[in-house]
Formats: sequence, structure tokens, C-alpha cells
Amino acid sequence: MRLKREDRVGKRQFIRLLMVAGGLFAIIFLFSLSPTLSEWYMHRIYPAVAVVLSFISNIFPFSLYDIFLIVAVLLLIVLVVSAVMRKISLSRFLFSVIRFVTVLVAWFYFVWGIAYFREDFYTRSDIEEKEYDPEVLKNFTVRFIEKANLYYVDCRDMDRSDVRLEIESLYRSLHEPLKISYPNGKRKPKPMMFEPLYSKTGVSGYFGPFFNEIHVNNYSLNFTYPSTLAHEMAHQFGIALESEANLYAFVICAQSNDEKIRYSAYASTLNYLLNDVYRVLPEEYASLRTSVRPEIIADLQRNRRHWLAARNESLSTIQDKVYDGYLKTNKISSGQANYSEVVELLISSYGILTESP
Repeated sequence: MRLKREDRVGKRQFIRLLMVAGGLFAIIFLFSLSPTLSEWYMHRIYPAVAVVLSFISNIFPFSLYDIFLIVAVLLLIVLVVSAVMRKISLSRFLFSVIRFVTVLVAWFYFVWGIAYFREDFYTRSDIEEKEYDPEVLKNFTVRFIEKANLYYVDCRDMDRSDVRLEIESLYRSLHEPLKISYPNGKRKPKPMMFEPLYSKTGVSGYFGPFFNEIHVNNYSLNFTYPSTLAHEMAHQFGIALESEANLYAFVICAQSNDEKIRYSAYASTLNYLLNDVYRVLPEEYASLRTSVRPEIIADLQRNRRHWLAARNESLSTIQDKVYDGYLKTNKISSGQANYSEVVELLISSYGILTESP
């Protein structure tokens, strides 16, 4: 009788867990179907969440996100080992796994992940999408290269703490045209706990949603640092798509009076433009690339060699596939290719959000 009574208690717990999990997943699914509802959440609820989480995370000089991932993986391993060694029953194992996944998924989406379901950039910004064809791309690239050549500056000597203050100031002054909430908590870039490992996979920065933390890889070269930081800050402001975060990073850095930050905007974006030219206008690629200042080409080549020197091909391939799958799971059908889609956004918004080339 006692065993049966304990079984009944276990079943009730299981049913309650399934009901809670089902309810939470249903709400998340509802958000995924309604960009308007998601937009409301990111403007009305998320800013308060960001304030609380960033306040907690800023108490600690290290990354809570990295520790959180370690603890989560260890807990999952302990659960699996316990089940294999029969230290816990199958029902208890399933209960624990479902509870674990429910907490992880709900935490992720309700503290930031709903940003993936927002209205698209053009709807949010009231900017009209311009036609993107080979001729438009060519003309824009020619003018963009002229600006990049004009703004070139040697960035080998850079005070990164000053860069952080300047980019924060730019987000504060430009938050209204960018249609983002400010202050939206605090942004304190943290070092990566496993920086050498991330360097091997080519990760220059990431946003840790569970504790609202920004991470930038200190392995990055100076001329890319401002754009990387501005990109990760854009994520913290609730911009989920990589293409949009790239656009916001460009707009912010290009508006700076600091010549090194402004150059970072153009140099970091130029690769995306040239890649599109190579894909869409292969016959024009050589001449357009030749028109770029040799110093800029040297910077881009140096950056490529810099990351290749640290790269581990196997780890990098795994990371790329995992992140590609993660993006596609969150309704970004192009996966990692979404980064390069900044070109279309840039052509439509250039001259509206920033100076015209």
C-alpha cells in the first residue's frame, strides 16, 4: 500500500509538471505566432527584466552565464549517469529531465529569447525596404568604399575602456531613432571564462541571455573591437537577429566622433559587402576590391590570419553547425548566413539612420 501511495504521489507530480511545462511552452508558442505581442513584451516587460538581471550580474566580475552553462551540463551528466547506474528510477529520470528542460527553455525565452519573434526591422523602424539588385549593390559598394577609404586610421593603439564609454554614450543619444528602450539595464562587458576555446571556434563575442551579460573576446584585434562590442550591446537591447545587430553596430560606430570607432564600422562591414559582390557580381569583384585602400585590405587580411592562427577546424565546424541549428530553431531560416544579410538592411537604411554615402 505504501509503494502504491508513493506511486500515486509521483504520478500527481508528473501530471502537474506536464501541465506547467505545457502551459509555458504554449505561451512561448503564442509569442512565436504574434510579432505584435512579442514587440509589446520586449518594450514593456523585457526592460524591467534587463534591469534586474544586469544588476545581479554586475555584482560579479566573472561571467555568470559561463558558470550557468557549466552547472547545467554537469547536472545533465549527473542525471544521465544516475539513470544508467540505476540510482534513480526511469520515471524519476524523465521527471528531472522534463523539469530541467522546462526551466531552461522558459528562462531563456522569458528573459530575452522572445526577441526572436519580434516584428521585422522595417516594420519596427518605419523604414521602407529598398530594391536589392546587382546595380543597386554595385553603386552602393562604390560609394561605401569611398567612405571607408576616407575614414581609414591606424587602430593599433586603442584604449578599449574609452571605446566602451563612447559606444554606451552613442546608444544613449541614438536610442530613439533606433527604436530601442534605454537604459534597459546596464552593459558591462565581461571576459570569456573559456576565451582560448572560443578563439579556436572563431567567436569574437556573445550575449549571455540568462543573466543579461555581454562578452567580448579580448583576442580580437583593435580595429574590430568597437563593432563587436556595439553588436553585442545591440543584442542586450533586445535585437536578436545577427543581421540587425550588425546594422545597429554599424550605425552606432559610424556616428562616433572617434575616428577609430568610425573606421571600425566601415572596415568591419566592408567584408559583408565584398562577399555579396563576389556572389552577385563576380565580374565586378576584382575592380571593386582593388579600389579599397591597401591599408584596409591589409587590416582585413591581418584579421583573417589572426583568427586562422587560433582556429581549430573541428571545434569551429561543430560550433558553426550548432549555432546554425540554434538560429534556425528560432525562426531565422538562413541560419548563420543571417550575419551577411546586413547588406540589404544597410542599403535600405543608409542615409536615414546614418550619413548617406
